[in-house]
Amino acid sequence: MTTLSPETERLARLVGAQTGKTAEEVIRAAVEAHARIAGVEIPEAAHSRMEIDPARVREITGRVTSRPLLDKRSPRDILDEAWSHRG
Repeated sequence: MTTLSPETERLARLVGAQTGKTAEEVIRAAVEAHARIAGVEIPEAAHSRMEIDPARVREITGRVTSRPLLDKRSPRDILDEAWSHRG
C-alpha cells in the first residue's frame, strides 16, 4: 500500500468532485493512463467495470442541459463543418 501526500490526495479529491468519481478512481485512471503511455500491458481483468447508476446519469444530464447554449449554429451546420475536409 502506498501512502499519498496530503497534496496528492487533495488534488485527487478535487478532480473527483468535478468528475463525479472517487479519489481512488481518479488515481487509478491516471496510473492506468501513464501505464499505457509507458507501454505497460494492463490485463483486461484489471479494468474496473463500473455499473451504470441511472440516478447519477439523470443528475449529470440535468446539469449539462441546464447550461446555456453557446454555439448558435444549427446541429446540421455543426455536423457539416465537423465532417468537411476543410482545415
